[in-house]
Amino acid sequence: DGVSYGHTFVAKKKMKIATLSAGYADGILRSLSEKGEVIIHEKRAKILGKICMDQMMVDVTDIPGVVPGDEALIYGETENGTTLTLEEVSSRCGSFNYELMCENGIRVPHAYYINGEEKEFVSYI
Repeated sequence: DGVSYGHTFVAKKKMKIATLSAGYADGILRSLSEKGEVIIHEKRAKILGKICMDQMMVDVTDIPGVVPGDEALIYGETENGTTLTLEEVSSRCGSFNYELMCENGIRVPHAYYINGEEKEFVSYI
């Protein structure tokens, strides 16, 4: 079976694929299609097919226990220290870290920190 626009990814074996509710309207560059990864349950999940406006699909076949509502880290560091840096993500899509940060639109809640302490949380929707 194929996933995403034009079925640009077609599974050649049985897989477990998760749909994430984030896409290019949220600042995920389409150039990460088939190149990027996210972190779920401390493991990397490859982005499959084209990134859509409001969603993207990732391979969670080898990540046990994934259920709807689980958190997916686009970039950053988990509580246990697993990282996916802005530099790595931007390198995969032929960009640079500042561009990725500037792509985060108003649909993405913003948390502002001073000296490691959250000072303000803003959701524009």
